[in-house]
Amino acid sequence: MAEATNRYLDICQHCVTKAVRLGAEWCDVSAGAARDISVTIEKTGIKTADAGQGEDVAIRAFVRGGMGFAVVSGSNRRDINNAVERAVALAKEATPDPDFKALPKPQPAAEVKGLFDERIAGMSVDQVVRIAVANLELAKSMEPLVNLSGHVGLTVGEGALASSAGVALVARGTEIDADIEALLKRGSDSGYFYDFDFGRNLDDVQLETVAASAVTGANRFLGARRIKSRRMSLILGPLASYGFLGSIVGAASAEAIQRGRSWLCGKVDERIASRHLTIVDNGLIPRGARSGAHDGEGTRRRPLTVIENGRLVNLLHNSYTAGKACTKSTGHGTHSGSISPTNLRPTLGKKTAAAILKEVKEGIYLESGEIRPDSASGDISASIDFGFYVKRGQIVHPVESAMLGGNIFDLLKRLDAVSCDAREEPGILMPTIRIQDVQIAGTE
Repeated sequence: MAEATNRYLDICQHCVTKAVRLGAEWCDVSAGAARDISVTIEKTGIKTADAGQGEDVAIRAFVRGGMGFAVVSGSNRRDINNAVERAVALAKEATPDPDFKALPKPQPAAEVKGLFDERIAGMSVDQVVRIAVANLELAKSMEPLVNLSGHVGLTVGEGALASSAGVALVARGTEIDADIEALLKRGSDSGYFYDFDFGRNLDDVQLETVAASAVTGANRFLGARRIKSRRMSLILGPLASYGFLGSIVGAASAEAIQRGRSWLCGKVDERIASRHLTIVDNGLIPRGARSGAHDGEGTRRRPLTVIENGRLVNLLHNSYTAGKACTKSTGHGTHSGSISPTNLRPTLGKKTAAAILKEVKEGIYLESGEIRPDSASGDISASIDFGFYVKRGQIVHPVESAMLGGNIFDLLKRLDAVSCDAREEPGILMPTIRIQDVQIAGTE
């Protein structure tokens, strides 16, 4: 494995040298291979079981700030050289960009532990199929007529990154995951839910029980009823809060803000939420799902507090946006030039999720669902597909044909509780969150 990874570093450095010789002022290259196994579940059976492997080389070249990008599959040297020539030629033809300053210099960093598991790397298609079958059998023992769909899969990858600024990095990693949906029918009634599990290490997953969790959830959503429109509390369960917090951090991308495409434009150092909300992005957590010592450009990662006690204190930068803003990259760059968060870690509160729910006089408990504000205005209009009606601190029944609306700033300022307990996936915290006085539109 180490020998192959070093071979990819040799390819990267060869491409960088050639690009500079052809006239590139800056260049970085990533190269690597990935082996994938994917088992697809459909109609409570195994539909496909596939295994594949591929190699890719991606070249970025810059001339006067204009970028040329080329990707080639495989390791044929002639094809790789042609791709380098193409990237440089595109960079020379690109519109000059004075906002591009430089690629990152080498930034040594300690290895993040637990991102590669030899047991996952050694798994066969048959072993992944057995995980899928175990899910099917357990689900059917619970509900013989359940309709399951989803997938179980893994990825084993290794690669390298080199640049004209002197970056020379190698890395390898493993991932394994399962996501399964369950549909139950009782006459004209139906219940649907899904669940998932993922990790970089086998010790962090229980893949054989994902379907059971989905079936349990689907049973809970049988008997959905309509509710009246009114303002009430909104309680976000772990899955719903994860998506909600992810949309907030995603809006803190410096790229979106510099282009005027984020509802967080002009909000740095301002209070955008209640004091209950603090979110840290930490890509250095051992065995974390999105961990790594460096980002896709070679910048050393570090924990970054994005929101602190309700204030937007930092944006997520790559090398380009950092150069444009005359600041430092935060280690959130990808090799394609975009910006991506890593492991989100909201600061936990003082009350349990059960205690937070018990205090609710009337509200909606959202088990899962997307609450994504409009990227420019921050307005929200979202359907409640996995919600329960709550009365006097108790879940009464699932709801149907309901929506929530408002503006993201109103919701954030009315956020009054974050639980002290949370669902934890590798590196990621998913607490329960309560927001007061939210407009819920029903149809009763």
